Amino acid sequence: MKNLICALIILPFLASAQTIGVKDIPADGESSTTIEVKKGRNTDREFEIVTNEDELEGEAAPLLKEARANWKKACADWKAETKDLNKENQVLSLSCGKMTCTTVAMESTCSSTSKYKVKVRVK
Repeated sequence: MKNLICALIILPFLASAQTIGVKDIPADGESSTTIEVKKGRNTDREFEIVTNEDELEGEAAPLLKEARANWKKACADWKAETKDLNKENQVLSLSCGKMTCTTVAMESTCSSTSKYKVKVRVK
C-alpha cells in the first residue's frame, strides 16, 4: 500500500515534460531547436591528419660552408612560406630534416627530406 501511495505521489513529477532554456534559445514548443546528447566517440570527422614529405635543396656554392648556409636559408624560407599560408591553423608540424651535402664539379649542394603534418578538411 505504501508503494502505491509513493508511486501516485511521484508519478505526476515523472510524467511532466521538462524544458530548459539554453542561452537566449527559447524552450517553448514553437522553436525548432534540438539538443542531442550521445554517448561514445564522434564518428563524424571534419578533419584528417596528413603527413607528407618533400625534397628541400639549397643553392649550390663553391664552398661547403656557403652551401650549408644556403640550405639553412632555404629551410627558413620554406617554413616562413608555409606558416604564411597557414590561415586556419592547419599546419601541425614542420621539419626540414637532416641535411646531407654533396660536391659535384667543384660545387657543393646541401639537401634534405622535409616533413610536414597538416590538418585537412574532409567534409
